[in-house]
Amino acid sequence: MVVVGRFFALALGLLLLGATSLTLAADSANAKLQPQNSSGESGTATLTKSGANQTKVVLEVKGAPSGGSQPVHIHKGTCAKLDPKPAYPLSPVVNGKSETVVNASLDSLQKGYAINGHKSAQDVSTYVFCGDISNM
Repeated sequence: MVVVGRFFALALGLLLLGATSLTLAADSANAKLQPQNSSGESGTATLTKSGANQTKVVLEVKGAPSGGSQPVHIHKGTCAKLDPKPAYPLSPVVNGKSETVVNASLDSLQKGYAINGHKSAQDVSTYVFCGDISNM
C-alpha cells in the first residue's frame, strides 16, 4: 500500500511539473532576427507576457553600429510580406540592445507580426534585420 501511495505522489508531482512547464512556455515567444540588405546585423527578440494586454520586448542585436540609434518596430505580417506601416514602435536599438513594453497582448502578437529594424532615423527605408514572432 505504501508503494502505491508513493507511486501516486510521484506521478502527481510529475504531472504538476509538466503542467507548470506548459504554462511558462505560453508566457513567452521569440523572433530570430535575420540580416537584411547585407547589413550583417542579426540577433534575438524575446517577448514576455507583462499583464493581460502588455508584452515586454527585449532585443539583442549583433553587428549593430556602436553608438548609433536604429529605429525598430513591430509590423503586421511576416518578414516575407511586411505591412510597411508600423503597428507598435519599440525603443531604438542602441549598442545592440532595446527594451520596450508594448500595449498588446502576447497572444495577439503571435498571430502574424514581425519585428523589423531600420538602418537609422534618416534612412528608415533601409531594413537591416527582421524576425517573425513565434511561440517558444
